[in-house]
Amino acid sequence: MKILVINGNTDNPSFSPYTEAIEAAIVNNDHHEIEYFRLKDMTINYCTGCWSCWYKTPGLCAINDDNEQILSRIPNADLILYISPIIMGYESSLLKTCKDRNIAVAHPYILLHNGEQHHHKRYENTPNISALMISDDMTNDADINLIKDTYERMALNFHASVHSFDVINTVGGVQDVFNRI
Repeated sequence: MKILVINGNTDNPSFSPYTEAIEAAIVNNDHHEIEYFRLKDMTINYCTGCWSCWYKTPGLCAINDDNEQILSRIPNADLILYISPIIMGYESSLLKTCKDRNIAVAHPYILLHNGEQHHHKRYENTPNISALMISDDMTNDADINLIKDTYERMALNFHASVHSFDVINTVGGVQDVFNRI
């Protein structure tokens, strides 16, 4: 399986052990082809809502930054694993910004699905989605449910499925998640 791992962990030192565990799990992987993106080391700007990715240059973002490395690989992946600490009730701003820019993989055209409006697929292959959220003492069920709902909605819009949604609060949980993929 071809997997994109998008790590939205921040520079906060309390998340460093998680990043180390994630990178060790990737290195020790012998089952999948994994491409790893550490967002804190990349330059990914906010979506400007210009819609160039839909109309002027279909599938390509007009913003010239590191996000193109991720966008160009999405159509060839089988799974995207999004990783983030839960900060103030939501995923990191690094990951949210990256996900916002992924709208380029959808067509601007709308179809009705179960009485709701959703985008048409741009590419034949759409990877399934997994999420690994790192919680702390401040995280509550409402936070987790909100985040999970956004991933389910994203999968629906991209004609994909949520493969897994995991919330961990110990470093050991990282390897458990990678073992299940």
